[in-house]
Amino acid sequence: MKHYIGALLLALLSSATAWAQPKLHWIETVHDFGAFHEDLGVVDCTFRAVNTGSEPVTVLNARANCGCTRPTYPRTPVMPGDTLVIGVAYDAIGRPGKFSKQVRVETNTGSVNLLLKGTVIGSPSTLATRYPVEAGSARLSNSMTPFGQATKGRVLAAAVNIYNPTDHPMRPAVDSLPPYVNALFRPEVILPGEQGSLSLTAYTDRCPDYGVVTDHFILIPDSENDPQARATVATTLIVNENFSNLTPEQLDKAPVATLSTETVNFDRLTPGEGKETRTFTITNTGKSELLIRRLFTADPAVEVSAKSMKIKPGKSTTVKVTVDRSLLRAGQPLNARLTLIANAPKAPSQIIRVIGEVY
Repeated sequence: MKHYIGALLLALLSSATAWAQPKLHWIETVHDFGAFHEDLGVVDCTFRAVNTGSEPVTVLNARANCGCTRPTYPRTPVMPGDTLVIGVAYDAIGRPGKFSKQVRVETNTGSVNLLLKGTVIGSPSTLATRYPVEAGSARLSNSMTPFGQATKGRVLAAAVNIYNPTDHPMRPAVDSLPPYVNALFRPEVILPGEQGSLSLTAYTDRCPDYGVVTDHFILIPDSENDPQARATVATTLIVNENFSNLTPEQLDKAPVATLSTETVNFDRLTPGEGKETRTFTITNTGKSELLIRRLFTADPAVEVSAKSMKIKPGKSTTVKVTVDRSLLRAGQPLNARLTLIANAPKAPSQIIRVIGEVY
């Protein structure tokens, strides 16, 4: 009998202990601000939960996953039957576009994640800073996409962010992409007040040139509502030849491009009609065929061409450099750069200066 009574008392005690616990019922765990203007600054909301248990609820901590979101919570216990209120403030200044933030609340009953979301319509000053390029009614983060550099066969990436400040969705599109560039919009339709991204991928094995390669394409931010609003986006990448797989024997037998001069001097030039020409030579002092991958200049007054783009060991080719005097200006000296790119691993890229006094 004593054992029976003891077991009964223990069961009753355990049952009472299990029943006498704090318990929270959350009324809401998600708050959607909808779309609002950035000029409102800090916006706030509240999340509520009722203590449906028989013991007090204590909030141990509340942490946001971003510094722009600040939760507040009571430091005193929430009695049974009372309501717990968690306040959350979100700072929208300088943060246009869609947002989704979490606040993790830890109590003596466990933990829960609260979600706040919305769309910030950017102010003119913020848009001018973060999206300085106008393209019709849309705003772009940049109109130049530098891919960087890589050896032939590698893949490079770049991006353009697109902001929709209108009250209607935008479906962006591209035109005249370089053949070695792929484009992908994420998302395909940009909702009002939100940002989209144009992801660009450059496949260097499909690019015919070496060295600095410049190109461009047309971005149409709102192809359905305003197809005539367009922006020209420039692309730049540097393509290098891959010599990393060459063996020591192959390097020893590799071609070598030896220049007869590193400076082409036109001496004194007078602006006007006509052209002036000078020459220099490239000699292959290596042991296998030299391939001139590219020979170019960015100066519009200078033209350059090689008699042959393939040079056998011990042979030379003549390079012709021509200056168009009609594109010169008196008092502005000629100071151009020619770039030679070849399959010569010891010096795959060389610079030749083109100089002259213009009077």
